[in-house]
Amino acid sequence: MHSNTNSASNNVLERSASSVNSSSSSPSSSSGGGSFLPAANNPKLYYADAQMITTMYSANERSQLSTFDELKKFLEGSKSVAAGGGAGVIARTASAPLDRIKLLFQVQAMASSGVSAGAYTGVGQAFAKIYKEEGVLSFWKGNGVNVIRVAPYAAAQLTSNDFYKSLLQDEKTGKLGVKERLLAGALAGMTGTALTHPLDTIRLRLALPNHPYKGMVNAFSVVYRTEGVKALYKGLIPTLAGIAPYAACNFASYDFAKQMYYGEGSNIKQDPMANLVIGGASGTFSATVCYPLDTIRRRMQMKGKTYNGMADAMKTIMKDEGMIGFFRGWTANTMKVVPQNSIRFVSYELLKTMLGVQATKI
Repeated sequence: MHSNTNSASNNVLERSASSVNSSSSSPSSSSGGGSFLPAANNPKLYYADAQMITTMYSANERSQLSTFDELKKFLEGSKSVAAGGGAGVIARTASAPLDRIKLLFQVQAMASSGVSAGAYTGVGQAFAKIYKEEGVLSFWKGNGVNVIRVAPYAAAQLTSNDFYKSLLQDEKTGKLGVKERLLAGALAGMTGTALTHPLDTIRLRLALPNHPYKGMVNAFSVVYRTEGVKALYKGLIPTLAGIAPYAACNFASYDFAKQMYYGEGSNIKQDPMANLVIGGASGTFSATVCYPLDTIRRRMQMKGKTYNGMADAMKTIMKDEGMIGFFRGWTANTMKVVPQNSIRFVSYELLKTMLGVQATKI
């Protein structure tokens, strides 16, 4: 494209110069009989015209390049979003049974849960009880709304983590320190959570046994009509407070573990099996650190009056149930997080490769 523009401008300059030469040697210009070419005796005008045309070509070229670059960025972003959403759906569906058991452990102490406080005593017992009473498909109760929630959540979280890292990296070296990686992860987690919290609230309601809803749309309608729009955002503050440190620890620990294993740099060939182990380890560490806040969030999302804020929830749980109350369902959660976190990270990287998205620096 550059060569075409230069060629065009050179042709204009050559025609202008030849016209000047022929005009200055013509009888009409030398005899003073009046030239029909006003600029014949002023070569500067020809070069000015040539320069103007060259500028027009350059402006058009820049416009085309700008449009192309914007389109490329949009397509690149769209592919990253699709990869993130797909990775989230794959990981969540694979771990849905353990996620439901974890939820039941967390909320069974609440009167509005529909089950007695000691209904589920262990992971194996919970599996057997749910299978016997509700059947195998009940392990994926609420997974439809969960998939609808997790697709935009994972897409927003994973792609925004890449985006925030690109903003926070050193302009000269392109490197990211501990603070930058932690901040990028925290912002990414809060971005995804804020966008999808209403779906998460509905998913929790649908996961409970004996719920009164006929499906996701009906649940939205009933909650909105009987409890108001604020009910969809119950527990958002502790959710953000919980997801920020979790996402920060999860993304940062995953990145640093990969650096330790592969070394630092771009275009490094990675082993999916090794990344599965790294993803599971980083997810377990992060989930354990932040699990108490997750339990408070789940309980505050329950129907009816639960606690008078986050501080009251912490105080009440500690008083009534002790420290163990904050970690109910931790085993099931850990069993869920290991495969889910692993599959999500690896699926995201594999899908990005399949879609031709440029690999991010480790």
